[in-house]
Amino acid sequence: MGTEVQSLSWFKWTPYAILPLISLFLSVLSLRTGFKSRQTSGAPEFILVCLGIILYSFGYFWEIVSTRPESIIFWDNFQFIGPDLLIASLLFLCLRVANLNRFIHPVSIFLFSFIPLCTEIAVWFGPEEWIRPSLRFDSSAPWLALIYEYGPWMQVYVINSISIFSLCIIILIYGAWSQRAFHRIRCLVFMIGISLPFGSQVMTVGGFIPFIHPKLDIFPLTASFALIVWMYGLFYFRILNLIPLARNQVFEYIQDAVFVMNSSGFLLDCNVSALNLLGTARLRQDLKLVDFLPDLDALVEECHIHKKPNTEWKTNNGKYYDVSVRSQKAEGSQFKIVVLRDVTQRAISERKLSERRDILQSILDSTSILFLVLDGDGKLILLNRACLQTTGFDLMELEGRVFWETELFADERDTIAKVFELRFAKKKFPKHTSVLLRTKDGKSRRTLWEHKEVRDRNGHLQYVISTGTDATGLEEAEFRIETLQRANEEILAQKAIIESQKSDLEDALQNLTRTQAKLIQASKLADLGQLAAGIAHEINNPIGAIQAAGFNILSYLEKIRTELRPILPLLSSLSDDDWNSYNELIALGVSSKEILIGLERRRILAEIKTEMKSADILFPEETAEFFVDFGIASSWKNFEGILKNQNTRELLPFFLNLLGPEQCVDTIKTAVDRSAKIVYALRSFAHFESSHKKRKFSLKENIDTVLTLYQNLFKHGVEVSTNLDGIPDFLGFPDDLMHLWTNLIMNSVQAMSYKGFIGIKASLQGNEVVVSIQDKGPGIPAEAKDQVFDAFFTTKPLGEGSGLGLDIAKRIVEKHKGRIWFDSSPGNTIFYVGLPFEV
Repeated sequence: MGTEVQSLSWFKWTPYAILPLISLFLSVLSLRTGFKSRQTSGAPEFILVCLGIILYSFGYFWEIVSTRPESIIFWDNFQFIGPDLLIASLLFLCLRVANLNRFIHPVSIFLFSFIPLCTEIAVWFGPEEWIRPSLRFDSSAPWLALIYEYGPWMQVYVINSISIFSLCIIILIYGAWSQRAFHRIRCLVFMIGISLPFGSQVMTVGGFIPFIHPKLDIFPLTASFALIVWMYGLFYFRILNLIPLARNQVFEYIQDAVFVMNSSGFLLDCNVSALNLLGTARLRQDLKLVDFLPDLDALVEECHIHKKPNTEWKTNNGKYYDVSVRSQKAEGSQFKIVVLRDVTQRAISERKLSERRDILQSILDSTSILFLVLDGDGKLILLNRACLQTTGFDLMELEGRVFWETELFADERDTIAKVFELRFAKKKFPKHTSVLLRTKDGKSRRTLWEHKEVRDRNGHLQYVISTGTDATGLEEAEFRIETLQRANEEILAQKAIIESQKSDLEDALQNLTRTQAKLIQASKLADLGQLAAGIAHEINNPIGAIQAAGFNILSYLEKIRTELRPILPLLSSLSDDDWNSYNELIALGVSSKEILIGLERRRILAEIKTEMKSADILFPEETAEFFVDFGIASSWKNFEGILKNQNTRELLPFFLNLLGPEQCVDTIKTAVDRSAKIVYALRSFAHFESSHKKRKFSLKENIDTVLTLYQNLFKHGVEVSTNLDGIPDFLGFPDDLMHLWTNLIMNSVQAMSYKGFIGIKASLQGNEVVVSIQDKGPGIPAEAKDQVFDAFFTTKPLGEGSGLGLDIAKRIVEKHKGRIWFDSSPGNTIFYVGLPFEV
């Protein structure tokens, strides 16, 4: 017995503990009901309120039955969780009841939950004097009652609780005033419920109303009673018996036919309009919709299976109905509500309107003029086939879309949009515009439009009716002509520059010729005359080609200007495919390298004429001449489509006249590049300055300069092979080295009598760059091998060599602190030059 008393020393039962237990039981029942009806508006907030009261009742029960002071204080602290949760959620429950959901958002939730959260922090982690500056335990009650003064935060807690309850009452009063019928009564019911805990809290704080016991807190019990009232108002309240009466009157008053069926398809209820549709005076409970209207029943079943809310039903007597199918659940059963609305007149009107629109669309589609209609917002409401063909879009892709967001480029989109921003003003819509349309594949089409606006009585823009034409071909032709004219001007300017360069080169060649005589007399540069003659030959060829091309371009431009005006209508009527074919023809002519002359030209021309006659090409004789003359004879079959059509064939001379200048431009570019390369090499070679300070240079560019200058001397009989890649730039005397390579290369060419093979290679071997120059000449005689580097020694006939070439080469190598040697045998001679690799 002593052991049992000792184990229960912390617990003391009192009959007053039944009150929080009753509150706990009622709150749990309310919570269960709220969870079962959690889909109802306000149910989540109601559940939180129930949890708050459950926590409050649970904590208060243990505070009453506990005997240890520390346990009583703990459970008193625990009770704060319940009111804080209640206060934080009750306000939002009242907002739901008053249909003020717009005030429920994260900001308001945080705002009204801030003080309850701070209260919990103060209770559990703050100083004791914030809540209870002084406390004592009164044993005069049937339990050990905790008595304490309210600290500063407790004052805030009480004021906040009373304020929240007051605000809830205000919200409910507003809801009862602003709403009608069921919603007003529900607000009044909630006001009755909220008065219970609110009044008990005021009485508890004031301590001026007698309780069952003066020290007993009845707030949990009154709050649990309030829960029952709120639960009734939130989940079970209906407008008593007025709802069935009102429902029957409204149900029968509806002109639409309404059917109510269960999941098995039996008709449970229907109104008078539905009975008239069924053709019966009353409805028996054992009948199905399929017994009266099987086709309608099939439509309803299809909507139910595929979850389609609406469909259309046409009866045998030609009437049309909109059918709406909704599924409902109530008390564990599934119901289908089917509503039929007679839309026969609307369907007939829509059909007539559709027929008229089809006739109008057919008329518009029969014309090649672009036609479209925009509404006041700039949306496309009508287009003809010409518009669709021009843009490449389908009707479904454009109809109802904003015009400038679909068919305009960004540069013109803002301009057109600004016009529509002023559509409600009195400003008139522009009558004529030029618009660059964007096609479906991203291309552009230049179009010219005329507009007619339609406004209402108030002057607001309602529609814009626009007609237009596609001017892409004309614009592109004008653009090509302007481009060719600019190109001709640039070519003439380049020609003047080349003529000036030619004059300068001729002066340089004269100076070189005069210097040649002096160098021959000094026996140092006997080959300078060959160099000058080769350069003159190389320069005159491209200049002659440029001059001829310039005259050809002027001739083609004159033909284009003469033929442009008569063929403009044909250009505007070209389809995209034909236009692309001519673009392909011009591109092929520019890149083609076919050049046919003499017998070969006549043979190919005869073959093409025969093939074109067999393929029924228009004007085969003339067409074959065109394709051969412009170097595209092998590809004429790619353009059979435009050659067989009368309109497109008439444009062939015009586009070939456009091709001619582009071919001439390509010829001029090749000639200019060739001339520039010769001039650059000559200027590099002429810049000979024997400096005493090394500078970084490219070995490959150094040797290529020499090969370019002397190319004319051996290009018809000498094959040159070089492998100079992979050698980084290094320090040296590049001007001296060009003379070194000239001497060695010219010795090899002359030894082979300007016919044979020369191979030039370079490799990096440690700290030395080794260059080898190999030829297939007769080789150096054995008796002369020890004397080749001696000054004035030569194996050439008298008067053809000075004997200084290899001596100068040796001196240049020694200046670089390098080495030079050779290997020679009949048919194979290799000179090696080793230069220090310094960077």
